[in-house]
Amino acid sequence: MRQKLSILLAALFLAIPAGAQTVYDWSHVGSTGVVGDVGPFSYTHTGPTLKFRSISTGTVVARYNITNTYGSGSSSTPPWTTLVAAFTDDSSLGSVTVKLIELDKCSNTETTICTINSSDSASLQCETCTFSSSTFDFANNSYYVEVTLARTSTSANEQIHTVAVDD
Repeated sequence: MRQKLSILLAALFLAIPAGAQTVYDWSHVGSTGVVGDVGPFSYTHTGPTLKFRSISTGTVVARYNITNTYGSGSSSTPPWTTLVAAFTDDSSLGSVTVKLIELDKCSNTETTICTINSSDSASLQCETCTFSSSTFDFANNSYYVEVTLARTSTSANEQIHTVAVDD
């Protein structure tokens, strides 16, 4: 009886990682992005969110390196098809742009795969863009998500909460 129970528990624990990976194959919270070429007093992190400081306007660009998590990273061509972003854009005085970008490892050529542009809304937005399941090729390219928060007035509330790639 003990042996059967042990086998059953082992099978259950082995199945959990496979099922857990179906939510998003790759994801980051907004606060983990690498922000470049802007003073540290322009932006702040609040929990998972990257946003402007209350007194700042302009542009904040954050980049999120995509690592190959598909099949424990053993496949160089994951079948991912969807970029997902959760963000806030509550004003016509600002915007949020999320781009999935491919970088050729040898030529350093960048190619934008898909783009999400925000629309003004009082509520949290969760938007997607799709692309071919044969897009990713980690053997020859690197990938990242670039998020641009822009605002011309401190009354605009542009924020990035999460970015993800999934199939």
